[in-house]
Amino acid sequence: MKLTARAAAETISAAHNIGLRDAARVLTAGLAGPAIKQGSALLYDEQGLDRLLDRPECPVSELDRWRPLVVRVGRKQAFDVGASWSERARGVAGPWRLPLPTSIYLARLSSLRSSISGAPAGMRHPLIGVVADWVAVGAEITGYDEGRFRLEPPGPWFESFQDTWLPLPQRRSSILWGAPASQIQTAGRPERTASQAAFRTSRDWLSDDAPVRSNGRL
Repeated sequence: MKLTARAAAETISAAHNIGLRDAARVLTAGLAGPAIKQGSALLYDEQGLDRLLDRPECPVSELDRWRPLVVRVGRKQAFDVGASWSERARGVAGPWRLPLPTSIYLARLSSLRSSISGAPAGMRHPLIGVVADWVAVGAEITGYDEGRFRLEPPGPWFESFQDTWLPLPQRRSSILWGAPASQIQTAGRPERTASQAAFRTSRDWLSDDAPVRSNGRL
């Protein structure tokens, strides 16, 4: 069965307790699969949407373990999850204006130390780019120049984050997990997890030959 972009966005919004604009960005980025053009309408396959909505929340224990820098793809920025890693990495490399406490804390943990104090480069630091909290790309920070990160492909640590969504504070463009200025006070997003569970319980997918839904109804 196929859904219009409006119906798919409404489904994402209801299932994950997020705004319609953020839900539309998820679709545009390709997280629910490619859109199919039919006349003037964009249609999305319900199975692709189903797979997106079934992605699990990333365990807070993994976030605590790796302490990644998480950055949100800007609302006005084009982003395609089907693009090459280098193209997706360019979309999250910056420019970023990191708060001074975040920069200092990050410098203590990673190779950014060399950019600030002149000390030899230390370990790489995990970076995760998200679209409305869904993980879209992983990378490792190897440096920081004029507001932009130098990035390399992620190592095995990224397996813990791939195909998940992250329990992040709303309206934050970036967060260094575990830093004092970015500390999460409660684990997860209970209201979103509850919405997701309720949606999974109530949904009753129709057969593939059912009519296209234009407004979330037949």
